[in-house]
Amino acid sequence: MTFVHIGVFIMAIAFALVSIFFAKLLLRVSGVIGTVGQTVSELEMKMDKTIIELEQTISETNATATDIEEKALALNSVFYTAKHVGDSTSLLSEELAIRTERYAQNPSLPGTRPFVRVIQFTEFASSLFNSWKRGKRA
Repeated sequence: MTFVHIGVFIMAIAFALVSIFFAKLLLRVSGVIGTVGQTVSELEMKMDKTIIELEQTISETNATATDIEEKALALNSVFYTAKHVGDSTSLLSEELAIRTERYAQNPSLPGTRPFVRVIQFTEFASSLFNSWKRGKRA
């Protein structure tokens, strides 16, 4: 009988030790879970702030894109006008070259040869100047 009492006593001590270690383990796990909970709470607050700032950034980006689109649409007419001016200038230059050549080849117009030469030299100087300007820009 004494062995039974000693065995029960040893089992009780073993159970008490296991219970104490288990309680310590649960206490530490509880602390870790509490710390994780605080970290997640802080993360949630930081994410909320980040999301708000991200929404503001997206809103500002949208406003900037809209502004750029409006300005690009406003510039379309300027580019069309520049194209039309270039086309008109090209047509005028071609017509002037054709008429100048006709005057140079028409023998019935006496005294126009110096006038034609001045126009030809002016066209040559203009094309030389434009070529020089293009080279200067590049």
